[in-house]
Amino acid sequence: MPLLLQASGAGWKLEIIGKLPELPAFISNATESAIIAVGVDCMERHDAKSNRMLPVAAGDLIEPLFFEAVAYDIHFEKLDPSATLILPPGAEARRVRADSEHHHLNFGNNVGFADISIKTGSGSALLRIEVFSRKADYRTDYVAMRDDVSSMLRNLAMAANAKTFGLAAPAKDHYPTLVEWFALLQGHFNDFIRLTNGIIKNPHSGLVRQSVSVDTERARRVSRQTISRALRRQNSGAAIPSLGVALPRKIHESISSPTFDTPENRYFKALIKATYRNIRALSSVDESGDEDADRYSEKKFFDSIRPTLKGMERQIESVLRSPFLGQVAEATLARPDSMVFHKHPLYSRFDKLCRLLNGGLSFAGNIVPIGVKETSLLYEYWCFLKIVGLLRERFDLEEQTVVQVNRLRTTVTLSKGKSSAMRFTHKPTGKPLYVIYNRLFNRLPTIAQKPDNVIQFASDDKFYIFDAKYRIQFDSDYINLYGGPGPTTEDVNTMHRYRDAIAIPHPMKPTEYKQGVVSGAVVLFPYSNETFYRDHKFYKSISQVEIGGLPFLPGSTTLVSEKLDALLASDYPPTTMAGI
Repeated sequence: MPLLLQASGAGWKLEIIGKLPELPAFISNATESAIIAVGVDCMERHDAKSNRMLPVAAGDLIEPLFFEAVAYDIHFEKLDPSATLILPPGAEARRVRADSEHHHLNFGNNVGFADISIKTGSGSALLRIEVFSRKADYRTDYVAMRDDVSSMLRNLAMAANAKTFGLAAPAKDHYPTLVEWFALLQGHFNDFIRLTNGIIKNPHSGLVRQSVSVDTERARRVSRQTISRALRRQNSGAAIPSLGVALPRKIHESISSPTFDTPENRYFKALIKATYRNIRALSSVDESGDEDADRYSEKKFFDSIRPTLKGMERQIESVLRSPFLGQVAEATLARPDSMVFHKHPLYSRFDKLCRLLNGGLSFAGNIVPIGVKETSLLYEYWCFLKIVGLLRERFDLEEQTVVQVNRLRTTVTLSKGKSSAMRFTHKPTGKPLYVIYNRLFNRLPTIAQKPDNVIQFASDDKFYIFDAKYRIQFDSDYINLYGGPGPTTEDVNTMHRYRDAIAIPHPMKPTEYKQGVVSGAVVLFPYSNETFYRDHKFYKSISQVEIGGLPFLPGSTTLVSEKLDALLASDYPPTTMAGI
C-alpha cells in the first residue's frame, strides 16, 4: 500500500499509509480537496499519476486521498518525548512505544472532515483531512442528501459524535439538541464568562419605592395625601397653633432605594442557571440513546468532553456564588421586553450570545464542527423522508409518530417499529395509506425480519417493501452480467427472502399464518443515471416478479416516483388521482 500523506513538525513525524480504492465511473474524478494544516513544517502527498510523493503546502488543492470504508495505518515518530498524538474517534492503537506509535483507522460509512492533532511542549499542530464517499458523488449527491434531511428535520443529520464531522453555522429560532448547543458553547464559552463577570462587576440596577415610618420632624419626602390623612386623625404630637391641629409623632415617608432584583437581572440569572443545567446534564451522558450510533465513538466523545464540561461547571459555580446574584430572585427564561437588552453594552451582547447558543446549527455554513450521522444511516433517513415527501404530493398527511428526541435532548433520531408510522388519507375515497419506518416482523415461525422502509396499503395484510441500502456493485463481472452498476446480488436475494419469509398471524387461528402478504420488495441504492439503468436486469425484473432495485438519490427520483404511481393506481384509480 502506498504512503498517502507525510507531515512533520517540531519534534514529530507522521505518516498515513493506505490504498487508493477503485471508484465507480459515475463519480467525478475531478474533485479536489483543500489540505488544512497548522503548525506543520513540511508536508508531502501521494500523486496517483506519477506514483510518487509531491510537496504540498497548507491550503493547496489536492485530489482525494481518503475514503469511507478503507483501512489506514498511521505511524507517528516522537522526536520530542513530550509529543502527543490525538486521532479521530475509532482509531485503534496497534503499537505504542516511547519513541513511536502505530494506529489503525477505518472511517467506516463516515464522510466529511477528520482532525489529527499533535501537541508538544513547545506548541501544537493540526492536520485536517477530508474523507470522501465511494458510492455517491460527495460534492453533489451527498451534500444534497444531507441538506434534504436537515431541511425536513433540521438536526436529524447531526450526531453526538462520528469518526468524521461536518461544518455548520449558527441557525435562528430553533431549539438545539445538547450536542449542537455544546458545539456552539465551545467556541463562545470564554465570551460567555467574560460578559457574565463584566455584568456582575457593573450590574444594571433599578429603584424601588418604599414607605417607612420616621419621626415627623425628620421627615423629608412626605406626599400631600399622607399629610392629609395624618391631619384628619387625632394626634398626640406637637401642636401647630396657627392651624389649630396637632401633628403625629411619626409619619410615613416615601423613599426610593436601589435594587438589583430587576426583570433584566432575573432573566440574566435564569440564563446562567440554564447553561449550568445543560452542562451538568451533558456531563452525565455516556451515550446519545441513538441505537444506530457508533457506541464506541460516542463513548470516546463524551469521555473526551467531560473534563472540558467539568471546567465550565466550576467557572459557572463561581459566578453563581457572587453576592450580586444572591440578591436576584429566581425566574423563568421568559425574556422581558426591556430597552436594557438593546442599549446596555454588556447586557445586549450577553443576550445576543445566549440567543446564538440556543438557536442551534444549520449545515448552511462552514464555521462550527459538528458530528454527522453515518452515510448509510443518512441515506436510510433520506429514502424514508423522500418517499414521505413524494406521497405528500398525492395525499394528505393526517398523523405521524416518527420523530423522537431522547430523554436528555442529546440528539434527534427517527423512532423505529410499528408505532413509527406516517398515516395518509386519500380524500376522494377516504382510504388510508401508511408508511412505516423500520418495522420489525418478529412474530414469525422462523427468524424475525426487519426491512428499512415499508409502505403499507389500506390494511394490515398487504405490504410493499422499499429497502434502503447504501451499497452499489460496479465491478466488471457484475456489469457484464447485469448490464451496468446496480444493487448487490446479496441485497436482491434478501428481497426474495423478505417476500417468502414475512407472514402475519391469522386473526382467528393463532397457530396459523397468512402468507403472501408482501406483494413486492425493491432495493433502493445510490446511483444517479436513471436513463441508463432502465436497461438493467434488476430494473426489468420488477415488472416481471416484483423483485429488483431502483436508483434513488436527490437528483434521481423519477423511477421511484413512477413505481409509487403504479402501486397506487391499483387501489386509487387514475381518475381520482388527476394531476399526479
